[in-house]
Amino acid sequence: MVISHPQTLTLQPIENGAPSDDVRAFRRTLGQFATGITVITTNTGEKLTGMTANSFTAVSLDPPLVLWSIRKESGSLAAFLESGHFSINILAENQNTVSEIFGRPRDEQFSQVEWIPGKFGAPLFPGSIAHLECETHEVIDAGDHHILIGRVDNYARFEGKPLLFSQGQFGVPTAFLESPQPAPAAGDPRLDLDNEQTIFMSLLKAANQQMSQLFQEHRHQVGVTVATGRVLNQLTVRADNVEDLGRVAFLGENTVEDALIELAGQNLVAPQAEGKWAITAPGLEVQAALRRSAAEFNAQQLRDIPVEDLAAAQRVLRTLINREFNSESENK
Repeated sequence: MVISHPQTLTLQPIENGAPSDDVRAFRRTLGQFATGITVITTNTGEKLTGMTANSFTAVSLDPPLVLWSIRKESGSLAAFLESGHFSINILAENQNTVSEIFGRPRDEQFSQVEWIPGKFGAPLFPGSIAHLECETHEVIDAGDHHILIGRVDNYARFEGKPLLFSQGQFGVPTAFLESPQPAPAAGDPRLDLDNEQTIFMSLLKAANQQMSQLFQEHRHQVGVTVATGRVLNQLTVRADNVEDLGRVAFLGENTVEDALIELAGQNLVAPQAEGKWAITAPGLEVQAALRRSAAEFNAQQLRDIPVEDLAAAQRVLRTLINREFNSESENK
């Protein structure tokens, strides 16, 4: 389809304007682009430095160059400039905790993860899907960031799927033909619901995707988004800070901050001491409305399914969840 007059488009942007007018809105727009997640590490002597970054990209095959960017005000900048080398750990789908640990400066980061020294001494994380060990090739001044270009001296690729980040949320890739948009329905030749050979996980993905799409209308009716809804749900349990909210709600910290600002503007949450946030009385009312809507949605979607089938499905799902938790415990 060719559009000769773009000005006639009827679709309206969610937000638009000059970046200088609303930096957060501009950042959310950049967040529409899905990226992988990396942790960049280096060492100066025995001092180790690491930070999460999604600005990594390939530059050249010959010579083998890659780049990433770091804020000029970052406390880690001096270490990366001084060392002259860095390692890039491309995280796997189950390493979101590693991403969170290195998402902001904190003490004893490397004591919380398994790592081995690379060729130049910079930490490499077992379990990542790729390692790139680089010598610093060039540092470029770019606004409020420095761009570090590295020449790859050694690489390693492993089996696994990448951890992704988009629209403020962590995610994992799904092959298009396995889980197309919209989710396949009965009769779709790509997902034969009556075929016993259909992979169970494909059915699970399709069901999850379909239910999430259908519930979106209910979120709109209550006046929340995925992010603000998750934050409200967590704050009904206890007051929490941005970092912990991001971890339990599976949201990026910038997304949590934006959600809190939006909710605070509606008097649904309020700041507390020690950087924590708490839900307000109006917030509890909205969250209760969301729970009622979710209960109604749940009843509507399950109304024609026999009780014994639901019980069997719940047992299967609990088994899978416990299996994942047990696996994580064994790996610690």
